[in-house]
Amino acid sequence: MPLTPDRRERKKQETRAALEAAALRLFAEKGYDHTTVEDIADAADVAVRTFFRYFSSKQHILFGDVAHNIGARVAAALAARPEDEHPVDAIRAALNTLRLEDPDERQQILDRMRLLEQAPELQGTYLMVFHSLHETIADFVAARTGQSAKCDLYPQLLAGATTAAIKASLAVVMATGDAAFQLEQVAFNAVTAGLREVIRP
Repeated sequence: MPLTPDRRERKKQETRAALEAAALRLFAEKGYDHTTVEDIADAADVAVRTFFRYFSSKQHILFGDVAHNIGARVAAALAARPEDEHPVDAIRAALNTLRLEDPDERQQILDRMRLLEQAPELQGTYLMVFHSLHETIADFVAARTGQSAKCDLYPQLLAGATTAAIKASLAVVMATGDAAFQLEQVAFNAVTAGLREVIRP
């Protein structure tokens, strides 16, 4: 039987959700630069110190834990895959475990991505998120194939193909307003079609 959160945990989840909702609303209304932590806390009816119990900064609340922890989450999902599984199949399966089924959560990702377009100064953080994901995947592929994550072509190619697939699917979803995140799998299959054979040094 799944455990249900107790009252204290439910209150924490509600406070966190209220802060995220308030931040995204204010970012959209006032712009990221013109929204302060104090504004967000006030809109969520909590103290500023409460904000910092849940989020380290405005960037953290904009990107959310999904983005900030994606490298660790993908690493854990990859580590759980069978040792004899092909790296391409392992990565596909790992990405599948991160799929957000809740329409509200998917919409939040789209809202965050649109806000990024309005705040070019945040692109550095966006790039760092994908850099972390790229390194995580390259390290995994290198370990599975006995190659170097930095010096050999195959780990870098497969990691680059994976991040390219995610970026491409996000771009289409952003342009069309469609929340069909299965596009990621279509894109992944397309860009890795020629990478079934492991390239050796």
